[in-house]
Amino acid sequence: MIHKNPGPVTERLFFLGDERIGMYLVEGEKYLIIGGGMSFSVPVVERQLDEFGIDRKRIYGMLILHSHFDHCTAVPYFQRAYPHLEIMGSAESKRIFGIPKAADLMSGFEERARTMRGAGPSFNGIDLSFSPPELTRVVGEGDQVDLGNGVVVRILEIPGHSKCCVGAYVHELKALFPSDGAPIPVLEKDEMCIMANDDLPAYIESMEKMSALEVEICAFEHGGVVSGEEARSYIRRGLNAAGSLREQLRERLGRGESAEDLAREIMQRYNAGDHFDFIPENVFLSVTKHMVSSAA
Repeated sequence: MIHKNPGPVTERLFFLGDERIGMYLVEGEKYLIIGGGMSFSVPVVERQLDEFGIDRKRIYGMLILHSHFDHCTAVPYFQRAYPHLEIMGSAESKRIFGIPKAADLMSGFEERARTMRGAGPSFNGIDLSFSPPELTRVVGEGDQVDLGNGVVVRILEIPGHSKCCVGAYVHELKALFPSDGAPIPVLEKDEMCIMANDDLPAYIESMEKMSALEVEICAFEHGGVVSGEEARSYIRRGLNAAGSLREQLRERLGRGESAEDLAREIMQRYNAGDHFDFIPENVFLSVTKHMVSSAA
């Protein structure tokens, strides 16, 4: 089953935002928001926290799964609004946030996306503009975030989509949060949207790691939540699809087809809908170019 509408997924897991930009709240004795979202989602998420009766005082922190602008630009607002929050992310994300040029690019993309969505410069008097999040805890492979009441969030390093990408797994809920490190469920006819921006072979290795987990819920930051039987098979099917894509790209490149043309073909197929309209076309093409070149 695929859940596209925000709301409770289980008694301890809430889907926030929307199917384009999703964030999640995991409840133990204390609560954790997984996913850093985008600034234009802030008013929606704040309203949902009210609608779902979430006690904000119990929200312990936020976990940024990777540092791309569509996964972290809501964090500065939450850091300003709730200074007590622990802000977690990978060492590579922390490094990237410390690069002025990267921060400037993310700020520009954030402002463009916020303007496209008609969101103002602030919410409840708090600035929505982007500044690099200040990580108060760096997390990596095998680290755990204990939320109490038997709910433990385990960190997985899953490079391939990006070097900074981590996933999260909650055994108590059999819930996996793969960010974009697994195929994104946004395309029609069950086609898998594979976004191995940085390195396709590394992406496949990360999928192999995730395929060993017992999963009943796959909670994505784009595309919503996959649960039940579909979730149990999703990572394995994604692994097969990524391997097939790698072989197809190698074969076509070997026949002399242009890497540029292959990248543009993938971009147009993945971007046929409006699910990625906040990503500039030149950025999207750069993503698919990296994937094609890494397959070779």
